[in-house]
Amino acid sequence: MDVKLEIKGNTTLTDCSTTKGNSPNITCKLEVTKDMHEMEFTCEAQFKTQSKPQKMYIQTEPKFTDCPDKVVWIDGKENSFLCKASGYPPPTVTCSKEGKEYAALQKFTTSKAMAGKYNCAAENFDMISKTVAVSVEYKPEKLKINVNPSLHNEGDNVTISCEADGNPTPTYSWSMPSSSIELSHDNRSIEIWNMKKSHLGKYICTAQNQHGTATLEEKIALKVKPIISKIIVKPSAQLTEGDNVTLTCEANGFPPPTYSWQKPTPNAVFSKDKKTINIQKAQKTHGGNYICTAQNEHGSDTMTQTITVKEPERKPNGVERTEPAITTVIILMSTSFIYYLC
Repeated sequence: MDVKLEIKGNTTLTDCSTTKGNSPNITCKLEVTKDMHEMEFTCEAQFKTQSKPQKMYIQTEPKFTDCPDKVVWIDGKENSFLCKASGYPPPTVTCSKEGKEYAALQKFTTSKAMAGKYNCAAENFDMISKTVAVSVEYKPEKLKINVNPSLHNEGDNVTISCEADGNPTPTYSWSMPSSSIELSHDNRSIEIWNMKKSHLGKYICTAQNQHGTATLEEKIALKVKPIISKIIVKPSAQLTEGDNVTLTCEANGFPPPTYSWQKPTPNAVFSKDKKTINIQKAQKTHGGNYICTAQNEHGSDTMTQTITVKEPERKPNGVERTEPAITTVIILMSTSFIYYLC
């Protein structure tokens, strides 16, 4: 066993030397002065022992040391739940929502669907939990432009509004053909009073937040339900078998209407835009009602044209009738004039 020897007194001792062994000793030098009369010195011996440290572990319940009540993530970026907890044994920390569980500090790519309230729990032999609200920010998307009323003419009052999905809430701006309009306080809608031709054209809405922009275009024109003005039949609606005929449907409206027909027989050819039906070598089955329908997003109109097909005239007794020939005979008469000279 080691022994540590030390001489102590109210003065400074120098050149101390120690001898180890069964009878250890220590010798120090001292410069003596008269002030040291009756000074007391002490020899101390300290025994050194060997030891092994051992930690003591105490079970403690979980306690959150870092787990914010609210977090903000960005769509498409990498994130994790930064929840930490103390306790022994070291607790397991997880956050879950609707059956989907994430370990604390686990990395994942954020999506908009991940927004909501999560239950974050720290668990060892005991458990504690708290609610963490997650907000996911993303650029504007799903733009919509609404025009009210959808049918409008000169002199009407028209409202054009723009709507976009985004977080944070987007701000709005417009590009438009006329400055004589009124914007709402948040720039989301336009009021046109007493619409004029100068108001017609392209209206472009731009939605923007700190994560990006999105644009959408709406063309403002005079929107009109289709009205069929006439069905043109060439050469005539009264046919003889073997004749050719075309039927053309004429309609006005905006946007320009599309066409469809109901007809007594499928044996007919449509033009590319279906405005016209072309019948070659008409038969009796082609006779009947031809109904044209013109349609756009604002309504439809119909008109009917009747076609009759008759048989060709029969020749009597199978002999071809001929028109009587007219013969013109010119008789030239020669007249002699005799002049008598008296």
